[in-house]
Amino acid sequence: MRPIKKLLGAALVAGLSVTAGVQVAAADEYPTKPIEMIIGFNPGGFSDAMARKLSEPLTEELGQTIVHTYMGGAGSSIAATAVKEKPADGYTLVVGTSLTFGFNPLQGEVAYTKEDFDYLLTMARFETSFVSLADKPWTDLTSMLEHAKETGIPLKFGSLGPADRLQIDAITKATGVTIIPLPIKGGANMMQSILGGHVDFGLSGGPHVQYVKSGEMIVLAASGSEPLNATPDAPTMSSLGYPAVSYNSVIAAPKGLPEDVRAKLEQALLDAANSGEFQELVQGRFVGITPMNGAETAASIDAISAAMEAVMSDSGS
Repeated sequence: MRPIKKLLGAALVAGLSVTAGVQVAAADEYPTKPIEMIIGFNPGGFSDAMARKLSEPLTEELGQTIVHTYMGGAGSSIAATAVKEKPADGYTLVVGTSLTFGFNPLQGEVAYTKEDFDYLLTMARFETSFVSLADKPWTDLTSMLEHAKETGIPLKFGSLGPADRLQIDAITKATGVTIIPLPIKGGANMMQSILGGHVDFGLSGGPHVQYVKSGEMIVLAASGSEPLNATPDAPTMSSLGYPAVSYNSVIAAPKGLPEDVRAKLEQALLDAANSGEFQELVQGRFVGITPMNGAETAASIDAISAAMEAVMSDSGS
């Protein structure tokens, strides 16, 4: 019996060694096939442009093609839901925003939580701002609210989604000013609504910059807590005492990536985001930041989630 036991034991050890060797080899060889990047936006927009530009140096570094699939809609939640169900093997990525992961799950209408993903990169911060026409009788958010108080005339606000409406609810609660949110789809439509006088002010993720430079629009406040690249002198929502929401461009993968695969993929993404060609694109559109790694990205999403949860609780949402 002893020889048989010894043989079985040796076979078991050999089997475990082979399995471990295969796992190490798989991590060392990753990637061995194209990587799918699911973009949570429609083709042709700036998020698409960033993903494509990032994919060029990423392909060079990893030696595999990056295949783009588009699943726009619902604040990138459709894309995130699809990626959550994919194997955690490093061959499927999702491009969304910090709100895709940090805010959308709080509304209870998506089939995922922020814990369902491994975060790999924050590659840009949108110039998200509250903006209005320059010929209005105000110069910033505070003077606009003071004017509304003095005249008693409600303000019409162009809203891009639930997050900015929560910010507006907080302003209304703090000041007593009546603000009527009007849902508007997309940045181009927002610009037309503001230019056409259909709303008094609205939220913009970047298309307004050209109109600010031409003198047609002004930035009332940055929606987040940090100064903007294009208009650094504009007040931030946090500096004014209102809830701040930053809109960052984030890349994530299904939760549970093998550590070696994750490390290799995260470093490759960071290198691509720091490349000259990618930085030229984002700096030219005033959305450039120092790219954040996975841990920094996860921390920023946790912070956004906690802040928005507090605002929702305070507003009774």
